[in-house]
Amino acid sequence: MADVSQTNEDGLTAAGSTSNQPRSMTRTLISGTTQITLSQGVMRSLSIVTMPILTSLLSPRAYGGAALAGTVISLVSVFALAGIDMSYSRAYHSAQPPSGAYVEHYCWRFAILGALLTSVVGALAWWFFNRDSIDQDRSLAILVALGIVFSVANTMAYARARLAVRYRAMALTIISSGIIGVVASIGIAAIWRQDALALLIPMLLGYLIPVLLLGTPSIAALAKPSRLTRKEGAALIKIGLAGVVTAPIYWLLSSSDRWFLQYYHGAEAVGIYSIGYSVGIVGMMLNIAVITVWLPEAAREYEQDPERARVTLGRLMDRLIVAMALIWLAVAAAGGDIVRWLANERFHAAADYVAYIAGGVFFYGVLRLADTGLLIAKQLNLGILWWLAGGVFCTLLNIALVPRYSGLGAAITQSIGFALMSVGILSTAQTKFPLRLSWSRLGINMALILAAGVVMIQPWHATATISLLMKLPFGIVVAAISVWITAPDWCARTIEYLCRKELAAFRRG
Repeated sequence: MADVSQTNEDGLTAAGSTSNQPRSMTRTLISGTTQITLSQGVMRSLSIVTMPILTSLLSPRAYGGAALAGTVISLVSVFALAGIDMSYSRAYHSAQPPSGAYVEHYCWRFAILGALLTSVVGALAWWFFNRDSIDQDRSLAILVALGIVFSVANTMAYARARLAVRYRAMALTIISSGIIGVVASIGIAAIWRQDALALLIPMLLGYLIPVLLLGTPSIAALAKPSRLTRKEGAALIKIGLAGVVTAPIYWLLSSSDRWFLQYYHGAEAVGIYSIGYSVGIVGMMLNIAVITVWLPEAAREYEQDPERARVTLGRLMDRLIVAMALIWLAVAAAGGDIVRWLANERFHAAADYVAYIAGGVFFYGVLRLADTGLLIAKQLNLGILWWLAGGVFCTLLNIALVPRYSGLGAAITQSIGFALMSVGILSTAQTKFPLRLSWSRLGINMALILAAGVVMIQPWHATATISLLMKLPFGIVVAAISVWITAPDWCARTIEYLCRKELAAFRRG
């Protein structure tokens, strides 16, 4: 399980700094994000392609049971981490001690101990508070406990890999985990069990395999006490401690909707909603890829030149927000047609949920980008009030909308809740570390993409595949216009490069 490679092989010194070679943040961000996005896309494509098989073998009730267990794992895992992964990412490359190997050792010990303790709590909570309507309810307690430990280790393993700039290894790991998970799901459902286990066991494998492939610090080294003083350890924990509040509220916004659906409409409604959710969160693959690369690179850029970072990070954030909005447009336009095309007809009601769930994904991506200013200023706690407001607002909306509108009400709640928080946190972050954002270009792009979304959400033809083909040219035109507005310099350089290639080919010919 331990990573046998030496630190220097990852391109890192003992202090956690990279080599002295000049690095372009834009190039690193694009390269890393592209690799992670493509790998996430492959994994997401596998889950969509296998949707007809699994939805025919498994009932909505099975999907509901697995979804509820997954929400418990995600909630307890964030308490176990207590934001230490954020502290790890921020402090590892810090110019001021503690940094490097000392930070890594402390953060891993903290995370492992937290995972072991909270996994027991999570399993007991599942055992005592499960409902009879959940498939295989009490027998899933051990899987919930294992899921918590594996999830925490997974988060830390990916954090370690991105600090070492191992984006290619991460991409290959994501693809490998996705293939193994899909094969396991179909195999279990076809040969052994047609209940929640067919989805939960592959979920656990998806957490564990990256830990095995990406590696961890030496277990023998982790068994030794940390060299940080109590004061240094407390200061390190404080950086990400806001996660103790914000992460459970993230769960409240992103996962509690299943429990409201379970309470008001039963496990079958949860299962139908989970299909719409699995399509609606396709945009999360870009969010994950961007944040995976963005946070450590932003911290590194700030440490090198704070004033330059305001310009560099602002320009890149503009473009990333537009990219996330275009992903929302693609998912919102195609998602409903994909559900009607690939899912069993028992799940077709989920088509109406996709655009709103995708909206929540977009606003969550903006929120994580906005967090950059607070993370750099080491004041993530200033976002807590917005998270609390979002949590209360989300709960009230779920209570008001889910009983009447079922899954549609839950999806709308996600979108509105994350929108409120993203606007609030962005405004707060700009007061602490203001980035130079191009508000006029952002406003024009958001209006264009929203207008296109309103037109494209509904099916354009009764046959799903024909509807998708009809929407495609229109979507390409909107995307091209949006990219030109956002990054005319990138577009000009791309055209110039293509012209040079054509000219060179013509001369050779």
